[in-house]
Amino acid sequence: MKKIRVLYVEAAYGFGGSLTGLLNLFQHLPNHIEAILLTPFDAWAQAERPPALEYKRVNVPIVEPVEGGHWLPGVVRYYQKQHQPWKIVTRQAIEEFKPDVVHTNNSLTINFSSGIAANKRGIPCISHQKDFEYEGKFTRWMARNSPFDLHLGTSRENSKQLIKLGVPAEKCHSIYEPVVGPNQEQLERRRSRILSPIPVVAMHSMVIRWKGQHVFLRAVAEVLRRGNHPIQPVIAGSPPAGEQRYLDELKTLAVELGIADRVQFVGHQRDVYGYLAGVDIAVHASITPEPFGRVVPEAMLMEIGGIVSSGGGPAEYIRHGETGLESPRGDVQALADAIETLVASPDKRLQMGIAARQYAINAFDPDRLSKEISNYYEEILDR
Repeated sequence: MKKIRVLYVEAAYGFGGSLTGLLNLFQHLPNHIEAILLTPFDAWAQAERPPALEYKRVNVPIVEPVEGGHWLPGVVRYYQKQHQPWKIVTRQAIEEFKPDVVHTNNSLTINFSSGIAANKRGIPCISHQKDFEYEGKFTRWMARNSPFDLHLGTSRENSKQLIKLGVPAEKCHSIYEPVVGPNQEQLERRRSRILSPIPVVAMHSMVIRWKGQHVFLRAVAEVLRRGNHPIQPVIAGSPPAGEQRYLDELKTLAVELGIADRVQFVGHQRDVYGYLAGVDIAVHASITPEPFGRVVPEAMLMEIGGIVSSGGGPAEYIRHGETGLESPRGDVQALADAIETLVASPDKRLQMGIAARQYAINAFDPDRLSKEISNYYEEILDR
């Protein structure tokens, strides 16, 4: 089969679910796909580099368009500090690596510049939507004037928003992220904790405000205040480079809530399933809709009964009361109630965990999803 060289542009803040998804994809791509990765951060500070992967780090900061206020200053800032730099480095990477396809991996507003660079050189390009967009005039203009041959939403809600913004429905498809699951030893370690006397209630994600770790801490404090059940709260993850302030705020909040001696901050966990083997209840507490929410499938694959915030991707694949519990975003009391429900019922956690794993094995199967994505490459090349 003819080789297809794909340039993956990962213009994220730092290591997180988007890059993890790409690394899982790289492990399972068909042999005829040759991957090249472009990032603005050190991709290997928190992960192992795949041996066959070509890689280039570029010096481009991530600048989000300004939300609210007059649109013009935000557009000018975006054009100068993001659009032009990313267009230039993508063009240079195309000249250096000579890809057949460019696959961008963030929001439309971030992907747009690389799509323009690919489009001007006649290279088919995909925008893999891994965020929800600010629904302003500028974003709508981008959607109507998309340079991409194809848009892939990382959840159905993701795709629905793109179509609402103006992307033609025939150019928009939904596909969940491939998630490589735990090995048998990790899974057995996790199963041995079903009857743990003090359940570990934990979050694992990038430490950034919209992920909602502050909501989690307040809910934990409420559970401990009620005194009905003992728990061991844990926060795993690290902030993006240069964004230490929120983590400091969380530690201060733990002191103010009187739970600093109860909460463990354990930092980034490179071996995510090794970490989850010691978790009884996994909490997803995002305060804005999560486009996909990789941490949720990871917990599902480890047979962990979990709690997710309402809306976005996780609400599509968590069936409330069957594969997990759903809690209204930002509602501290509701999250505390959900935690208590699962702490009080180990049998319920077990049943939910088993059902969640059965669902996740198929829904996030990396072999199947990687093959589907490679089929998209062949489809747009055939056009």
